Amino acid sequence: MGEASLIVGASGYVGRAVLARLRSAGVDAVAAVRSDAQDLGERILLDSQSSLDRALASDRFSQVVHLPQLTRDDVDWVIDRVDGPRWVVFSSAQVASTVPAPGTSLARAREQRVLGRGGIVLRPTMIFGRGTDRNLTRTIRFLRRWRIPILVGDGTQRIDPVHVDDVADLIVNLSGRTGRPDLYEIGGGCPTPVCELLATLCEILGVRGAQIRVPLSALRFAARAARVAGLRPDQVLRLVEDKTADDSAARASLAWFPAPLPHRLEQAVAEALSRR
Repeated sequence: MGEASLIVGASGYVGRAVLARLRSAGVDAVAAVRSDAQDLGERILLDSQSSLDRALASDRFSQVVHLPQLTRDDVDWVIDRVDGPRWVVFSSAQVASTVPAPGTSLARAREQRVLGRGGIVLRPTMIFGRGTDRNLTRTIRFLRRWRIPILVGDGTQRIDPVHVDDVADLIVNLSGRTGRPDLYEIGGGCPTPVCELLATLCEILGVRGAQIRVPLSALRFAARAARVAGLRPDQVLRLVEDKTADDSAARASLAWFPAPLPHRLEQAVAEALSRR
């Protein structure tokens, strides 16, 4: 088997970051995508199951990273090909939420299939950075434009966001070694109340003024009317839920240490504003 990485779903937000980081680290990384993307460099078009089978049957790839969400309807044929710890399959911390969401049970079942076939499952929390995520970058741009810090609930709910560069670094770490097959929670290592994180972003951006709080009663009403705004009710209700991770196993077993959150937040602000 060679020393190369095959990145399934490389055209997405996390996929592009992982692909670029692997290549910058000197790893032979190949994109595996459903539709051709000329800007990804060397790539394999997954236009059939046999195209993936041919790639996996070669001795080239010592690592296979699967990034598409496990809630999707079209990932079973890929999951069925997991063949040991060279496979790193991304899930999401959302599947552990107490708020029911479409596809959650199916995603958990797929996690177990990956583990049963000897693969590694990563459950990242909120991924942000590089100015292209739909999480903190949206908040940063809203604050920059409107100068109004809006807080949902009382702000005591904790989140543990992880920068996409740290996620990519974890994949680089795993590219040169075999991790122990297990499910690993992935966070930024600094669970923080939302009110404190918002205050930090305001300080970096120079936004003054008290936080405007949206009460839970308004949130519950919004959950009932969420589809009118193009959201699902479960997406609204999760806004006041803790989103943290116990990443101690990832640190100990995978030799992974994310950068401090304050540094990553300053980086994220610079990235968000530079892409305006």
